[in-house]
Amino acid sequence: MMFRSRLVLCTVLTLLAACVRGRGSSCHDKDTRRSTAKVVKEMPFLGLFDDLREQSVFEGSDIVRVRGKYYVVFDSSYSIGYLDDRFQFRDPANQLIGGKGQNDSQFEGIAYVPEDDTFLLLHESQEHEGGYKPFVTTARLSKDGKEYERLSKCVVDFELTHENKGFEGMAYVKNSKGAFLLGLCEGNFCEGGRRGRKSGNGRIIILQLDTDDNGCRWVKKDVLNIPKEANFIDYSAMAIDYNLGRIAILSQENAAFWVADFDIESLDFVGTGSIVHLPRNEHCEIVYCNAEGIQWIDAYRVIVVSDRAKATQPYHCDEHDQSVHIFGLPGAASKASPAIDWE
Repeated sequence: MMFRSRLVLCTVLTLLAACVRGRGSSCHDKDTRRSTAKVVKEMPFLGLFDDLREQSVFEGSDIVRVRGKYYVVFDSSYSIGYLDDRFQFRDPANQLIGGKGQNDSQFEGIAYVPEDDTFLLLHESQEHEGGYKPFVTTARLSKDGKEYERLSKCVVDFELTHENKGFEGMAYVKNSKGAFLLGLCEGNFCEGGRRGRKSGNGRIIILQLDTDDNGCRWVKKDVLNIPKEANFIDYSAMAIDYNLGRIAILSQENAAFWVADFDIESLDFVGTGSIVHLPRNEHCEIVYCNAEGIQWIDAYRVIVVSDRAKATQPYHCDEHDQSVHIFGLPGAASKASPAIDWE
């Protein structure tokens, strides 16, 4: 009887301690709760595709929206995932395009070029002329949508300081001055190491395509400093809403994204924006540990894709890895206008 009483007492004290910790945590803070996204729906990639094409690992890297549907790249595969907007289990509409089996593609980004109906596939970092630079492959889907053809592979004329800290995301934009590719650096100052983890110093490289008899390359035109309000340790993806003129920049390590107004014509930020946190568990721990890609659905919702959890990460990170997640934005971060849908 005495043992049972002590057990009950210990349980109560443990729960009270947990409650105290929770109330003192940043999650309990009113501003944090008001700036946290709401889970709408999520599904592992393993459950989305009926034909897995001899693959069981789906390290989601980036996602783009085209005519109301979604295309995903994985750095564990040369396949491009095609997703219907219902995101249903083994939906025949969901397909893996091209590729077969597990292969290290190093795809870290995807963008769509409406002018010629092609996709740009970003390779984070590859050895080039004694150093490391990103590369971009231009691809076009076959008429039946089951395969894709690689049309060209162009170097990005930007030297990286570290092999594993290259471009993590990109966006294609066009204004009165021409067509541009915006490359998002993973590390702060576009660097790796300790300096690359100095929060609030994100960079976007503005590029234009140059072709001549010697081939093709994406040439740096300018460097865009991400406002310090996006106070992130790293930067894993970005998405631009043309119609609304907004940008979302995602951080994997912070498990959050920053939303701000963006002027397409001047290619610059407007205002300070706001941070949206991905949901955490009851202990205020990060559970969306591997958020790698982001895309607008509309003014109120975004879709995020996640990479595979690392062996060095906590076990609870496994629950949400290799998946697609739909989040609702908190009121302060949303605007009443639909996202652009490329026709």
